[in-house]
Amino acid sequence: MPPPTNHPEPQQSTSYAGSAFIGILGCAGLISAADNWIAAPILPSIAAGFNVSIAQAAAILTAYMIPYGIMQPVHGYLSERWGRVWLLRRLLLGLALGTAGCALSRSLVVLCTFRFVTGFFAAGMIAVSLALIGDRVPSSLRQAYVGRFMGIVFFGQGVSVGVGGLLAKFVSWRIVFLLFAVGASFTCLLLRRLPADEPSGSPQTGSQQNFRQQIQQAVSSRSGRVLYGLAFATGFLLLGIYSFTGAYLQHGAGVQHGSALDPLQAGAVLMFFGFACLAAGTFTGAISAAIGTKGTILVGASLGITSATLLALTADWRVVWIAVVALGLGYILIQSTLATLAFDVGCNGVSSALVGLGLFGGGGFSTAAGSILLARHGYHALWIAFAAATAILLASVVMLRIDNSQNLQRARP
Repeated sequence: MPPPTNHPEPQQSTSYAGSAFIGILGCAGLISAADNWIAAPILPSIAAGFNVSIAQAAAILTAYMIPYGIMQPVHGYLSERWGRVWLLRRLLLGLALGTAGCALSRSLVVLCTFRFVTGFFAAGMIAVSLALIGDRVPSSLRQAYVGRFMGIVFFGQGVSVGVGGLLAKFVSWRIVFLLFAVGASFTCLLLRRLPADEPSGSPQTGSQQNFRQQIQQAVSSRSGRVLYGLAFATGFLLLGIYSFTGAYLQHGAGVQHGSALDPLQAGAVLMFFGFACLAAGTFTGAISAAIGTKGTILVGASLGITSATLLALTADWRVVWIAVVALGLGYILIQSTLATLAFDVGCNGVSSALVGLGLFGGGGFSTAAGSILLARHGYHALWIAFAAATAILLASVVMLRIDNSQNLQRARP
């Protein structure tokens, strides 16, 4: 049940707590993102454990990403009604329980079920955290703070991928999920250090919009529709590329070069996605100030094309490493820009969540479609398809018109 609103807790309306504030939110966000993306490097180990193909085991990626995307607007709305910090604590507890269930799963179907449950609760972590940044950080500093937050999230995700590969090789993939359950429980305690915010949907704030009204407000503008479309395309393409890279290092590389990388080696390569995200997140504010919002998105899409093209050309792990770095840089440049634009479209909680819906819902559909293409035509066709589709995204961004108020519109003929 939500907390009573007749005695609202104090709200930190326009102030922020600098590094401590972003650091705590970053810990919660990285647990969510890492728990999702850790499945990529350990996918072959899971497939071997259940005696299924990698294409079949990839169902766990879709099982997580679909609810992760769909539930984000719901959690965004609930954060408006119940308070963002209050909701973050409960979501993280559900994530811990779901991930513990993953560690104990005895069949692929059961594992998919618990991945769905985990994705259900994890869905709100990043979106609600971004809305909290929108509440407490002045608009002039938002893109810098969003970049730093997302950099922390994916830096931790990158490190966790390396650790996950180590554990999958020498212990078990089950231990990976168990450690995330413990980490999520610990982060619940860290969240208690954040001052609770007053629910914006309480009678004291005068905001009484229901969920349908908030969704309608967010998507009714042309800017909103273009923004969420870009988010879906980014998730489908860039997160889709990442989802299959771990398995490619362990199987695609072996086909072409005679010896596949093991989970530890693949995880070490994928770690650099997180390092690249941290680097891009640290400088995204300065990059956007130098080349503008549209320029930042264009650079991100160009890096996505570079990544897919390199993967299509060769499976040499050294080239794949460059592709992973390019992918991390490109993803954060686009993601942090879209997340910042979301603050000016509709309600903070719902608008930020709809960006997350586009990103991770797109990633979920990408893993489903990519698995079919992979099973029928192999990795080479998969990377060519991603490169071609990302080139279409780049061309679409070129056609966008972004005015001084950061409004996104399709260019008029």
